[in-house]
Amino acid sequence: MTITRGRGVPRLLALLTSLTLIAAACGSDNDTGGESPGTETSEAPDSPESPDDSDAPDDPDTPDAPEADPDAPLTASYKGVSETTITVGVAMLDFAILKDLGLVPAGWGDQQAVWEALIADLNDNGGIQGRQVEAVYEFYSPIDPADATRVCTALTEDNDVFAVLGGFVGPLAGTVDPCITGLNETILVGGDQNAEELSQSVAPWYQPGASAEASTEILLNLLAETGRLDGARVFVLGGQADEAGHDPAIRALEDRGIEVVGDDIIVAPDGDTPAQDSELQIITEQIKNSAATAVLIHGTPSAAIRGLGAAGLNTELDIWSNNIASLNNLGATIADKSIANGVLAASGPDDTAIFDDPLYQSQCSDVVATAVPDADIRTPQDYAEEDENWFNPIRRYCRHLSLFTQIADAAGPVLTQDSFVAGAETLTDFSMPGSPNASLSADKLFAEDSFALAEYDAAAGDGMAVPISESIDIFP
Repeated sequence: MTITRGRGVPRLLALLTSLTLIAAACGSDNDTGGESPGTETSEAPDSPESPDDSDAPDDPDTPDAPEADPDAPLTASYKGVSETTITVGVAMLDFAILKDLGLVPAGWGDQQAVWEALIADLNDNGGIQGRQVEAVYEFYSPIDPADATRVCTALTEDNDVFAVLGGFVGPLAGTVDPCITGLNETILVGGDQNAEELSQSVAPWYQPGASAEASTEILLNLLAETGRLDGARVFVLGGQADEAGHDPAIRALEDRGIEVVGDDIIVAPDGDTPAQDSELQIITEQIKNSAATAVLIHGTPSAAIRGLGAAGLNTELDIWSNNIASLNNLGATIADKSIANGVLAASGPDDTAIFDDPLYQSQCSDVVATAVPDADIRTPQDYAEEDENWFNPIRRYCRHLSLFTQIADAAGPVLTQDSFVAGAETLTDFSMPGSPNASLSADKLFAEDSFALAEYDAAAGDGMAVPISESIDIFP
């Protein structure tokens, strides 16, 4: 059964945001990177810590997670779970709104048709532990708080789903994702975790790619592995949207003995380009006076890269970004993307590697191609900026559904939030489409294991970070 809800017209444009925050959704599960010839690495770097409360002492009063009983009968074991069905909510970015506002030239094809094809294929192959998956679909505006809250309410309260797949992107994600996992205590598979949002969460929250805090650790491990941290003097620069990530980024450097020579936060929000550029004129003078050899940008990097380029520092300093999704979608505020050339980031499998993966072809691309004959499915590099890009939703949604399915299957026939967590913690070595190496644990809430160091190249596709090191399984 498919339930379709209205898309709604934004009731309040509370924030005009740059295209970067919107288009970053195409890579928000950090799926960009992969193996390519380059600097060889002999061993994996130390495993970065996940941004959660894993260091907290065990609560002796907390019961152990239940083990799955494969012979248990199917019952209405939890909200959204009946004897025969599992109801999930699906949150999708409303490109119609973004195109009307001139923020993007094109969308992602028919996103709901992609989800329907993938879920129908799952159900045709037995569903999850014999239950069929039903979906409630909602489109949200990433720049309208009222509309985003409406979608959270519609999925978690009006329809009482077992889990929400996809999560939110854009400047409202920090309030809406915790609306799902915290206020409404509903499982989320997707979004982009950070420590602050996880601290507000009650329900389980997993994502395919690395979270922002883990991305910083992974990036620094890759930089160290390739000798790029040796003797570095680093200025840490962040934005208002990722203020919570500022101190952790500084600590991550200091814990490695790297000298932090200065730091600042761009207060003006994305969308207020003149105000950001005015701030950056002052900040870049600080950077020049700090004797920095490198700048670590945490959060969305567009404004910082724009300011560093205007000051001529983009060719004088090493620039590192912990957000490859946004780096690969610099947006309309940067007219000449070549100013980002050389920016380094940590990346998972790149689009080509994902597209070429046999598991992606069989479980994702072929499924949609068969179910939606009009889908314009091409290799990722073949899409122009003005083309409806079908690869992005197929890749993104197939991975989210794969992760949810494997956790729920491992949970066994008695599907509850507790058994979902227990199931996740058994997945110490598994694969997702496009990701042959993946794992979860009590203190690792994202699945991707393999990462490479990548360098931004404006001439690659529409501009993207291209791997310059081999892919390393950081969590073997």
